Amino acid sequence: MTAIYQREMRSYLTSAVGYVFLAVFYAIAGYYFFATSLVSNSTDLSYVFSNLFSIVIFLVPMLTMRLFSEERKQKTDQLFYCAPVTLWSVVLGKFLAAVGVLCVSLAGTGLYLVILSRYTTLAVGSLVAHYLAFALLGACYIAVGLFMSTLTDSQITAAVLALAANMLLQLGEMSSVNTVSPYLPFLPALMKCIALNQHYAQIASGVFYPTDVGYFIAFAAVFLCASVGVLAGRKRR
Repeated sequence: MTAIYQREMRSYLTSAVGYVFLAVFYAIAGYYFFATSLVSNSTDLSYVFSNLFSIVIFLVPMLTMRLFSEERKQKTDQLFYCAPVTLWSVVLGKFLAAVGVLCVSLAGTGLYLVILSRYTTLAVGSLVAHYLAFALLGACYIAVGLFMSTLTDSQITAAVLALAANMLLQLGEMSSVNTVSPYLPFLPALMKCIALNQHYAQIASGVFYPTDVGYFIAFAAVFLCASVGVLAGRKRR
């Protein structure tokens, strides 16, 4: 798994994908920091994170679109099936590399904290909660995008599928309150279970429950298991 992780991190650092992701992320984050904190003289970064929460839905597919689709297109995925490594090692290595790039982008926003700390005392607990919630949410979207990347050999298709899945997750949760389905009575409850926003808001508010973290871990694990299942089926064929 370590070798796969290092290989993917080098790939992000030697290609345009990682740099484009970081550039777009910092451009958007910088704009919201300027607009919601500096201009309004506010030390509350929750507005920055809430806006980035919406933007990350569109940015994460950029990180995940090539993870397996490019391997399949170039036929290098055959190495995973023949090499003495488990498919779980391959999936986790690629997943952790994408999460690592996301964490690097979050670490860069520490500059905002340095700026604010010169004028006020920061609420460390609240900031840690926001960073943790954002990292967990991003990891879930990365798991979804990685799974979509196993389904196709086209990076564009993988990105579109990941974006569509992320938006459906958001729409499903938002519409679960008003959804009434007499023919599928379980549908509203099922849609309500997709509570990424709810668990994100719970952690970001500073009210920390292990079940919230466990939800994100379980959510990501489901899609990672699905990815391994797709690769295992392809290996048998």
